[in-house]
Amino acid sequence: MQSDRYPAALPSALPISTPPRLVGARPDQSLTMAEVQCFLAGKNERARLAALAVGDPLGLAQRSKRWLVRACLLFDVQPFVERACVALSWDHASIGKSAGSKTVPLEYWLDRVFRRTADRLHATDQELDEARTAISEPLSPRFLFLHAVLGIEREDLRSACITANALANREREAFHHLLVQGRTLDDYARLWGVDRAEARRAFQSALKTIGRAQVWTEQGGRASREQV
Repeated sequence: MQSDRYPAALPSALPISTPPRLVGARPDQSLTMAEVQCFLAGKNERARLAALAVGDPLGLAQRSKRWLVRACLLFDVQPFVERACVALSWDHASIGKSAGSKTVPLEYWLDRVFRRTADRLHATDQELDEARTAISEPLSPRFLFLHAVLGIEREDLRSACITANALANREREAFHHLLVQGRTLDDYARLWGVDRAEARRAFQSALKTIGRAQVWTEQGGRASREQV
């Protein structure tokens, strides 16, 4: 794949929401940005990173996984969490001040941190792809998935991820719900309130853009060739 075949940025309409509680919080307690600022207060950047990483006190790993599923993006969780920790350690003070309220839930600001994280990782992917940087072994989960399920050649895997992440919202959602998350065509159509024909067109358009499937097995209720 050539770098001029994919858009320069991620779609602007990625999901922003405010879930009621943080994974690491007690069931009866939601953390606020002010509480996180207090937790990180008096620490330099290195100490803040260590505090966020050791034991994952803010539940960033699970929160990142859920956000990536909602956003329908192909990034590996571990580097995503590491980058999110860096962003939060840099920005925690300015984010808290911009809130205008000490009671704003941390989850609201984490969505913004995750969006910036996705933008940064997408830009890094593009830089590596344009420099023709080789993909190392063993393949990371997202590359392994695209290689095993779509039969994409090793040298095209990073380009395929860039292309998949930059798809228009409906195509990206169809690709993830039907292939990555294993929903059926009917499930997807009901979820988004569209008919089967529209769902099928969105999915087929995504496949055509990313690369036609060479290997496609039906596992765990994934859409079959007959469904699409």
